[in-house]
Amino acid sequence: MVSKNFKKNIKNFNDSIVKNDILKIANRVLTKDNLAIAKLIRTVEEEDPAGVEALEYLYKFTGKAYIIGVTGLPGSGKSTIINLLIKHYRNQNKDVGVVAVDPSSPISNGAILGDRIRMLEHSNDDKVFIKSIATRGHYGGLARSAIGIVNILDAAGKDIIIVETVGVGQTEVNISEFAHTTILTLVPEMGDYVQTIKAGILEVGDIFVINKIDKKNPTELYYNLNSIIKNKENRKEYFVWIPKIVLTDSLKREGFENLIQLIEEHKIFFDTYERQEYLKRRVIQEIRDEVLNYFENFFENNFRNYIESNVFSKNCINNELNPYTQSKDILKKLIIKLKTNNL
Repeated sequence: MVSKNFKKNIKNFNDSIVKNDILKIANRVLTKDNLAIAKLIRTVEEEDPAGVEALEYLYKFTGKAYIIGVTGLPGSGKSTIINLLIKHYRNQNKDVGVVAVDPSSPISNGAILGDRIRMLEHSNDDKVFIKSIATRGHYGGLARSAIGIVNILDAAGKDIIIVETVGVGQTEVNISEFAHTTILTLVPEMGDYVQTIKAGILEVGDIFVINKIDKKNPTELYYNLNSIIKNKENRKEYFVWIPKIVLTDSLKREGFENLIQLIEEHKIFFDTYERQEYLKRRVIQEIRDEVLNYFENFFENNFRNYIESNVFSKNCINNELNPYTQSKDILKKLIIKLKTNNL
C-alpha cells in the first residue's frame, strides 16, 4: 500500500516541476520571446494555476508600458484607428502590444476574433504582438484574462499596449479604470444620441473620436457632446482632465494627427496629476477581480454537484421546494467547504 506521505511527496515533486517550467517560460517572456509570450498567455486564458504563479513572478516587472484603451460601438472604426496607432508608434521604434476583446456567443462561448484579420499587415512585425480574446460572458467590456495578458505584455517590454474592448455600450466602464488614456469612438447618426451622452458613457472617455465624418454629418453629435463636456467643466470641484473631441476620417487619415496630439497631451496630464491615484485604483481593482474570480470558479465547480444531489433527487415539480430555501442551504454548505479549502 502506498502511504499518504509518499503520495504527498510525489505531488509536491510534480508541482515543483510545473513551477520550474512556468518560471522558465516567464523568464523567456522577460527577454521578449514571442513564443514564450504566446504560451504564457494561453496558460492564463485557460485559468491554469501555473499561469497565476507566472503572473505573481512577473508583476514586479510591470508598470512601464503606457496603456491606451479604445472602446465604442461596433462599426465605429476602432480597429482602423488602432491600425493607425500601431503604425505611428512603430515609426517611433516602439514595441506595441494589442489586446482585442471580442464578444462571445451566449450559447457556444465562441467568438469571431476578427480584429486579428483587420490587423494582418502587422503580423510579420516581431515588435508587434496582437492577441484576440473572447469575453466568455464576462461583462464590463473586458474579458477576465485581459488584465493578466496586459501584465504579460508589459513585463515583456512593450512600450505601448492598446486594449480594444467589445464595444457594447454603457458597460464599457472597466477600461476607464484600467487604461491610462481611454479613447471612445463614435459615429454620427448612429443610434440615439441620448444613449450616447448618458453618464455611463461620458465618464469613460478621455478623448472622444467622432469617426467617419466623410459619410455623415457630425454637427449634431459634436454639439451634443460638447455641451455635456462644457457643463461638466463648469461644475468641476477640482482639477481634472476635461474630455476632448476630435473629428476623424480614419480611412483618409484626416484628423489622425490631432488624435495623436491629444493622446500625448493627456499622457502628460496623466503622468503629472493622475498616475498615483490611478495606481491605487488599479491595484484595488486587480485584487478585487482575483478574489471574485476565485469565488466564481469555486462556486461553479461545486454548485452543479449540490444541485444534482440535493434538488433533483427531490420532488421539484409540485413546488414542494422553493429556490429561496434551497439557495440558503447550498450557500451554507459552500461556506463550510470554503472554510476547509486549502488556499
